[in-house]
Amino acid sequence: MNTSCRFSLKLLTVLLIAAFLTSGCWDRREIEERTSVVAIAIDKPKEHPDMVLLTVQIPIPIRIAGSSTGGGGADGKHSVEVMSAMGRTVVDAFENLQKRLNQELFYGHTRVIAIGEEVARSGLSQILDPFRRDPQIRRLLWPIVVKGEGRELLAAKPTLEQIPTVFIMTMIENGTRNGRIPEVNLGTFFVDLSSASREPYMNYVEVNGNDIKWSGVAIFRGDRMVGKLSERETWRMMRIRERRDGGNIVFPFEGNPKQLATINTEFVNSKKKVTFNGDQVIVRIYVSIESNLLEKTFEIDLFNPETIKQLEQDATAYLEKYTAELVHKLQHQYQTDAFGIGSYIKAHHNKQWKNMDWSKQYPEADIRVFYDVKLRNSGMGMR
Repeated sequence: MNTSCRFSLKLLTVLLIAAFLTSGCWDRREIEERTSVVAIAIDKPKEHPDMVLLTVQIPIPIRIAGSSTGGGGADGKHSVEVMSAMGRTVVDAFENLQKRLNQELFYGHTRVIAIGEEVARSGLSQILDPFRRDPQIRRLLWPIVVKGEGRELLAAKPTLEQIPTVFIMTMIENGTRNGRIPEVNLGTFFVDLSSASREPYMNYVEVNGNDIKWSGVAIFRGDRMVGKLSERETWRMMRIRERRDGGNIVFPFEGNPKQLATINTEFVNSKKKVTFNGDQVIVRIYVSIESNLLEKTFEIDLFNPETIKQLEQDATAYLEKYTAELVHKLQHQYQTDAFGIGSYIKAHHNKQWKNMDWSKQYPEADIRVFYDVKLRNSGMGMR
């Protein structure tokens, strides 16, 4: 090949590369040509229980206070639009909603999926199937079970934020950062749903008008919600499953319900020990916690070491008593391994795990939780 041909070949290669680099994405679409959805709700319409009711929350930039294109109300009550559509499936409902809009719906900014409790109790595998497949849907968004209908959460207008979804999102994120709310995103739920060794759960909220409250977690067996844990029950579960601090502990001093002490918790360590007695699984869980005294409703000498020891013993007894009640509820009422004990057995006793039917053996397992509470700081105050 002569010099002229080699030069022509190189020039053609450079031109082809340049053409590919400047062509852009074939399916590119400007963000201004899309309508962003920040939250989605899924319910069963009462008049058509065999259908899916889909609700979306869409922010209206021109109505948001501080927007360069126009002013909005300080409370942001009109900064979002909430729209609903029915369909035979979730995708069908999305398509029916799209027919009413002049721009394509975009779900890359969706941060919350609110699921009505009735939908959660009927099973989520088929409902969430399109969200698993859609590349626009973030795995880090927050799936939430709502008492009543999910669309009530999207219709609420908390006054502390212009965009209601931002309020919900920051409430969950701040709670998870402080160890008070479980960090259950969509990806986590999908992983737990696919696992044979632990059951999934979701954060649970209640809506009363414009008031939104985190109220614990929804417990699942398989893909169906079977019950709910209160806030304090959730904190007990978090200390065992997630090794998180949870919220404050309020307990009676020396068994007197009129003498209450409040401590915060700082998770230190958790250990599990599993042994086998024939087909019965014996589980012992040991949780170490450090704490600070936040409040007391009675007079005691906090400079007395025996008083500190008594507070530690009372806190330990309180936690062990109510955690035992939680274990009984999970084993016999809900029959769901929300503690994730099966995952520990699978990881550390894989030979036995392969021969187990955990769903049947779990309710009969001997599970006990022991605490070691140490009071590190009694705070400033009088005797």
